[in-house]
Formats: sequence, structure tokens, C-alpha cells
Amino acid sequence: MGSNTITTLGKVLSSAFTAGKIIDISMELNERTVVWTADPQPKLTPVCRQPEADCNFTWLDFGAHAGTHIDAPFYLFKDKWTCDQIPLNRMIGPCQVIDLTNVDDEITEEDLSLKSIEHPIILLKTRNSFDPMTAYNPKHIVLSVKGAEYLAERGVTTLGYDYQSFERDGKNNVHHVFLSRSITLLDNLRLADTEEKEYLLVCLPVKVTGIDGAPARAILIDEQP
Repeated sequence: MGSNTITTLGKVLSSAFTAGKIIDISMELNERTVVWTADPQPKLTPVCRQPEADCNFTWLDFGAHAGTHIDAPFYLFKDKWTCDQIPLNRMIGPCQVIDLTNVDDEITEEDLSLKSIEHPIILLKTRNSFDPMTAYNPKHIVLSVKGAEYLAERGVTTLGYDYQSFERDGKNNVHHVFLSRSITLLDNLRLADTEEKEYLLVCLPVKVTGIDGAPARAILIDEQP
């Protein structure tokens, strides 16, 4: 980032903190977090606790794709970026929330063609964001392959979604469309409190090296009055 960009970002962050215009779009990560059906549940094991011990220390045990997380191209392609190699400007910058809560099954190319894609960072808000997430929903809203190709062809470099996957039954067809092009994926967002408009996204994945994904904390900053 250049010095002007850093200065501008600093002003935006300062203003947002003062005005309270920050939306946490991250999923809670604990032992009740809904994960992919084949994955073990996260475990948060208390190694020691006060007052019996001098400190409180917890051992974390969960998959790289638990909770809000990024999918790196390495997930499907061994010669592409691992999660720590993804440029941070893919996850910090102006973004656009696209409201698709009218879709009741699969997001199609036709659904997306009704929207104006104005930024390389796009977050898709669906009915998934209103799921209480007490159990995995096998009928969650999905994205069609044609819809994925439509977004990729319009220059999207980072795509956020509000469920564990864009697709059902363990398929990776939609993932292949994005990751073959090194498009960064951000899964398990909670977008219920967002509107269809522009925000500033700040998403920082844990800097785990050499692997396919990483948990992340994601927030949106509303710069508009």
C-alpha cells in the first residue's frame, strides 16, 4: 500500500471506531460451531484454569476450514498460493455486498446479471445468513457453476459467502472455477446485519504457513452516513 492509501485507511478506521459503524461478519468458533459433515467438531480444551492454576490456558483443536475462514488456491491446486501467500490487499479494501436473499435454492447467472458488480471484492448475502446454525443444513443456498463463471469473468478477485461451502454434497466444481483462477474465497460469513451497498472489508486470516486455509476474523466498516 502507498502512503496515501495507508493515511486514508487510518482515517476511515478512526472514524468508524468513533461512530460505531463496524459490523462483525465472523462466525463464533467454539465446540458448537457447525462444520462440514465429515469434519470433527472443534475442541477447546481447558489445560489450566484459575484459581487452581496461575493462569487460564486453552488448547485449540479444529480444522483449517472451521468457522469463518479463507480457502486458498492450494486447497485444490498444489502449485498455487497457500493461505499465507495470498496478498493482504485481497482481504482489505472496498467491497460490495450483493443481496440475493430472494433466491430460495441456487444462485444463477441470471440472478447475478441483475446486479451491478463494481468491486473486485464481492460478498454474497443469502438466506444462509439467517440460518441459526444449530446443525448443518443440506439444503443451504448454493451458487451455480455458471454463476461462478459469471463472477470470475467480471474481475472478482475475492468472493465471500455465508455458508461452509458454495455447493452441496462435497462437490468442488464451483471451488474449481474460482481457485483455478487464484480467486480468494472467504467462507462462513454472517451477513444478516448488512445492506446491499459498499463497505470497507478488513479480514485477517491467521498466518498459518503452507496450508490450504485458515480461520479469519472479518469485519465491515460502513463509511456511508
